[in-house]
Amino acid sequence: MRIMESALAARLAAAPEEGIAPVHFVWIVAKDRASGTPSPMGIWSGDEDLTVTVALPDGTTASRAYLGGLGLEVEGLQYVADLTDNPVTVTLSQIAPAAQALVRGLDVRLAPVEVHATTMTGGALTSAPQLQWVGIVDEGPISTPAAGGAGGIALSIRSEIMTQLGQVNPAKSSDVHQKRRAAGDRFSEYAAVIGERKMQWYKR
Repeated sequence: MRIMESALAARLAAAPEEGIAPVHFVWIVAKDRASGTPSPMGIWSGDEDLTVTVALPDGTTASRAYLGGLGLEVEGLQYVADLTDNPVTVTLSQIAPAAQALVRGLDVRLAPVEVHATTMTGGALTSAPQLQWVGIVDEGPISTPAAGGAGGIALSIRSEIMTQLGQVNPAKSSDVHQKRRAAGDRFSEYAAVIGERKMQWYKR
């Protein structure tokens, strides 16, 4: 069961009457393209840079600096009780310098991501940001618009656990793997091409 701070829970309960202004915080640990060194970057949906204390997945807390003014939007947050894979989409402005430094200057492929959220009232945060999602960057297409158009950067954040569960192990049906066990084993001799063969089961 998810336990929220009392201030945030009260704001969510009062949202139908008073309205609500949600804000999101995204922490991405990308890598330097030359050295491979982890290069974390924090971004949030506000307009100015901000330093806040957030809860980490291991239960501890940390003070982090988040950059603003990137047009950040987070969509697709869902909480389900099954094993469905529901990716979260993090959208950024293409022209923001920090966004360019993140996706072009750093390597975001499979970068760990944490998404926190809270609400804002009168220019102040209602509560400390609450941890909402932990995953890895699966895709990061950059949309370059024509003259006068609007582009953007859309990062698809997937659950690392669900990504691993969906991986296919080729050793299960590899001819090489079978012959490694026994040189004369021909059980998987045609495993690499059988997927391309189309034949109805009742025909020879």
